[in-house]
This record gives sequence, C-alpha cells and structure tokens, in this order.
Amino acid sequence: MDAPRNDELAVRGFANGLLYNSARPDYPIEAVEYLVATLHLDTSSRVLDLGAGTGIFSRQMLPFVGKLTAVDPSLSMRESLIAESPGVEVLEGSDVAIPLQDHSVEAVFAAQAFHWFDASRALVEIHRVLTTRGGLGLIWNERDESVEWVHDLGRAMHWHEEQPYEVGTDFSKAVAAGPFTDVVRVQFPHAQTLTREGLYQRVLTTSYISIMEDGPRAELMREVQQVVEKLGEPFVLPYVTEVYTATADLIS
Repeated sequence: MDAPRNDELAVRGFANGLLYNSARPDYPIEAVEYLVATLHLDTSSRVLDLGAGTGIFSRQMLPFVGKLTAVDPSLSMRESLIAESPGVEVLEGSDVAIPLQDHSVEAVFAAQAFHWFDASRALVEIHRVLTTRGGLGLIWNERDESVEWVHDLGRAMHWHEEQPYEVGTDFSKAVAAGPFTDVVRVQFPHAQTLTREGLYQRVLTTSYISIMEDGPRAELMREVQQVVEKLGEPFVLPYVTEVYTATADLIS
C-alpha cells in the first residue's frame, strides 16, 4: 500500500475530534496576547483560524477579536469545534480552498497546522483573504525534548521516523517565500499537566499513530508504557511554543 499523502494524513489522522479536544494542550496566554498585539488586533477585528481542528486556539483568540471564522477539512473536528465553541463561525475548507471572500479578514492564524499545508499555494490563498497589509500568525506546541524523559517518550513514539515535520524546524523561509514580509519567529515556554491515562490519550492523538493498524499501534503503546510507567503522576509535559508573525506583502 502506498504511503498516505500529506493532505490525506492531515484529514485521516485527525478523525477523532472528541479525543483530540480532550487530550491536546492549549497555548500559553502570553503567546496569544503577543499575536494580538503584534498583529494590531482588537474587538472589531475579523480573523480566520485555518486548519482550526477542534478550536482549541479559536476559543483562546475569540475574546480578543470581533469575529472569528474557523475552517477545517475534517468533519469530526468541525463537529467538536461547533459543540465547544459558541460564537465561532465554522466552515468546511482547506489551506488551498478557503471559503471566504477576497480581503475579508485582518488576520489569519494556523495553530498546529501549517506543517500540513501546501505552503506555496496556501500562502497565496491566505494572502487573497487578507486585507491590505493584514497579518499572518503561526503557532505550534512542540514537546521539549531537551528534557530526558520527553526525549525518551519521543523515541518510544517513533517520532523521529514518522514525524510530519522535524521539531524545531524554522518555517521563516517558507513564509518569506510567499507574498509575506516582516517574518518574525519567537518562542514561549509552556506545559501540560496530565494523568497517566491522559498522557496515553495525548500520544494517541498523534496523526500517524491514530491511523496505524491495531497491532503496530499496540506495540508502539507498549514502548510508550515502558517510559511512562517509570514516572510518577501527575506528568508535567513541557513544551516550547513556536510563534511566527508576518505581514501580507503589497502585490502590484
């Protein structure tokens, strides 16, 4: 069987919205406030959360803006988002097919999603829906593998063989190659407190793990268990939150 394409994995790997919503971390409030300030947003601003998933980031951004539209290709993710996110407009769409009019939002965000995008095509489509000199914000929570047990967890998850992108990847050049300028990358510390079961559920939300056949997934989880069972509860899973901002370039 051929390996799934990146866009296929992005949809199939996130087919369980309820599990994802319960197990994934939020984002540090300092990072959210940084995006609001840097992109000059206020309670009259119209913004888009692209690849919004279950709306974890949407719900954190919503109090700072006037109207927030969330777009995602996964039905399960959208259903979970709708159930948990009153006040958010939820639409079906993708990185290269945004169901919004030209120049209709002041900012576009992608939280834990840009690595799934067809970057060159997506950036052109994002630019289309942005107002003149509108803002782009990208954000990821990445496990801090400088911590020994987190590094061991990553190896047990086979992250380094299966990862959709390398942790610590600098996406600045990819963004600057599109119609965007003033690309800035910053980092924030973050952490998620989990029970043992919560940590297992967090692992199971990883895209490539969620679509594994039962046998290989069970074997991988046994390797994860060997790491986790040595540790005491609760688990404080540390993250480095990567944030990028950029401004839509003027195109003549």
